[in-house]
Amino acid sequence: MHLHDLWFVLIAFLWIGYFFLEGFDFGIGVLTKTLARGRPEKRVLINTIGPVWDGNEVWLLSAVGATFAAFPDWYATLLSGFYLPFLLILVCLIVRGVAFEYRHKRSEERWQRNWEHAIFWCSLIPAFTWGVVFANIVGGVPIGADKEYAGDLLDLLTPYTLLGGTFTLVLFTFHGAVFAALKTVGGIRGRARHQARVLGPGALALALVFLGWTQADHGNGRSLAATWVVCLALGAALALNSRAREGWAFALSGTGVAAAFTALFLGLYPDVMPSTLSPLWSLTTGNAASSPYTLGIMTWVALIVTPLVMAYQAFTYWVFRRRIGIQHIPGAKSPQSAPADARPSTRQRSGALTPAAPSRKGLIMTDTGATKPPRILIVGGGYVGLYTAMRLGKKLRGQEATVTVVDPRSYMTYLPFLPEAAGGNVADRNLVAPLRPALNRAEVVTGHVVAVDHSRRTATVMPPAGDGYELGFDYLVVATGSVSRTFPIPGLAEHAIGLKTVEEAISLRNHVLWQLDKADSTTDPEIRRKALTFVFVGGGFAGVEAVGEVEDMARDAAKNYRNISRDDMRFVLVEAAHRILPEMGPDLGVWTKEKLEERGVEVYLNTSMKSCTDRCVVLKNGVETPASTIVWTAGVKPSPVLSAFGLPLGPRGHIDTAATLQVQGMNHVWSAGDNAQVPDLAVGEGAWCPPNAQHACRQATVLADNVIARLRGRPQKEYRHKNLGAVASIGLHKGVAIMFGKFRLKGRSAWWFHRLYHGAMMPTMNRKLRVFLDWTLATFLRRETVGLPEMARPRDAFVEAAHPESVLQLADRSS
Repeated sequence: MHLHDLWFVLIAFLWIGYFFLEGFDFGIGVLTKTLARGRPEKRVLINTIGPVWDGNEVWLLSAVGATFAAFPDWYATLLSGFYLPFLLILVCLIVRGVAFEYRHKRSEERWQRNWEHAIFWCSLIPAFTWGVVFANIVGGVPIGADKEYAGDLLDLLTPYTLLGGTFTLVLFTFHGAVFAALKTVGGIRGRARHQARVLGPGALALALVFLGWTQADHGNGRSLAATWVVCLALGAALALNSRAREGWAFALSGTGVAAAFTALFLGLYPDVMPSTLSPLWSLTTGNAASSPYTLGIMTWVALIVTPLVMAYQAFTYWVFRRRIGIQHIPGAKSPQSAPADARPSTRQRSGALTPAAPSRKGLIMTDTGATKPPRILIVGGGYVGLYTAMRLGKKLRGQEATVTVVDPRSYMTYLPFLPEAAGGNVADRNLVAPLRPALNRAEVVTGHVVAVDHSRRTATVMPPAGDGYELGFDYLVVATGSVSRTFPIPGLAEHAIGLKTVEEAISLRNHVLWQLDKADSTTDPEIRRKALTFVFVGGGFAGVEAVGEVEDMARDAAKNYRNISRDDMRFVLVEAAHRILPEMGPDLGVWTKEKLEERGVEVYLNTSMKSCTDRCVVLKNGVETPASTIVWTAGVKPSPVLSAFGLPLGPRGHIDTAATLQVQGMNHVWSAGDNAQVPDLAVGEGAWCPPNAQHACRQATVLADNVIARLRGRPQKEYRHKNLGAVASIGLHKGVAIMFGKFRLKGRSAWWFHRLYHGAMMPTMNRKLRVFLDWTLATFLRRETVGLPEMARPRDAFVEAAHPESVLQLADRSS
């Protein structure tokens, strides 16, 4: 092991020790607002950490000092990039120390209340800010070739880093509650255990989400093992706390804190500060370290000093190991005889306090020219288009380039939520991200790009109204996505519906509920049978999730009808292959098929639909049934508009791209996502990346970085991503998941993982909150099963008023 690697381990050890100790220290400060009842109990809580809080901060000073000496470049970049967060933490630590010392100096209620407010806020803010800081360090920040921070304060506040801050805040508060239960007696001890029971599940859930996210983007085998230790330790701490085994519970909650930061450092190594601008500019243990001579001297100093610090810390905790309660607070039982907050003596083991130690303006669309910023034209506003534009807006400097996004729709649809929208579990507007608010540094044009002239570098745009026009560009990103793949099956185009847009998902939901209304209100058995038969063609993710969600919704809705039950309905799933969900592997595919069949869904494999003329479905295996609902989810194909773009296409119509996502033979065009044929380097030669959101979102990041690299004359990097697995929901509280190709989940746990993963991946914080709010309300309220079929023909009521017709002539609206 090199000396710089050894010092990385030592610095990680110092930071982990600091958060192990200061974690419960911060937690106690936060709990003074919720755990203590009255001033004596607040004094008890403060006295649990009174003798040790300043000793805990020795670990912080040691960690910072070691970072400065061993990795001066890391220290300098940290200080410049995180100056304001570090200043905020420093101010809070100073004010907090003063509050501990001065709270008891006067007995006036207002004086003590103000210092208690200071203790609370100056414990909460650092606990949150440290999480934001370390999430940024692990996730990467914009660092230039000069090793200087190239971003601003807002770059540090992302959904991932805010989640990291929330995680550390809840984790430290849980750790503090367990410590309070260990160190106190009486009523406050019982309330501390109750607080720990409340906070523990939240800490465990946030650990799964935040560390799972970290593992997905930056993890490795070692960090995965540490992540599992976190989950097991927190779960065990929660269980032992419930059994009043406070000592073991505290040891395990501390293990959870230590393992959490261990996972972060393991995911970080060998980098010490990754650059999001270019991997070549990342600070590593090699290029940011001091000279070997300096590290050698420091190693001998550390071998002497570190054991002394640890011995002193252990001695302090041993001396103040006893539990304390109100009976140890002088005058607490008789306020007239002495102030309620008189300083307790060390003889009473009370733990007396010891002395303290840019404006984001949108870019204007302009014509390209020698004196104008180059234009990066992005065709398509889906996964790749949106995330590429967001990345470019974040990384481009000032007027370095103009970013223009052209898409027929003014919003991006999060496709994995379409089955849930069809089942009524997510509101339609909450599964789309409007492009203009999300891309406040780009120009958004609503329209179709119908042709591209590469010799003149122009694209022909057809807006929703008015004449078409040409738009010049310097760099082109093609992200038109995919459309439903159909076959010349009689009746398919006339009677089936796909599941590729939010409009289709909502129309499907309204149509299914309208069929229930129709069947409940008719006495004709043939009409009733046809209305209550639902056929889904395609056994991939979309088809299986759609039939699972719609069947769940129909089962719930049937409870509202007098003449319909679930037994009257017929659900059919058709798949041409020999199993469903092939991406999940044979075991989970068979398990899913069995679960669907247990719910009454007929699953036909190795067959396909022969025709559906007049809404009569005929399968190639001989099955024939009338069906008013035919859902087509049998795969996708690249958008046919690509044929007019003058790009090299693969055998199945995908754009032929290199591993850098640059189109083969064209140095000004890039492509990714469903419409691109991207080599999968993680699998091997001849493999292509599958068309899913997992790859599209990550390809967009690499693509944007490569466009910027081309713009600045720097080398581009290749896209490489190892598949993290797959998740699928097959109805409420039912799902399947495979993680990292090894871990398989079934049932409720897989369903929770599906929701947590896709909820976290939903673009924009606004939409994340709305989706989670939908799910939260659904926990307490019944599923809404009102269909609005007239939304497909909103003018019918007005036309009827203008041209009265017989009600009987308008009664059949089953299409």
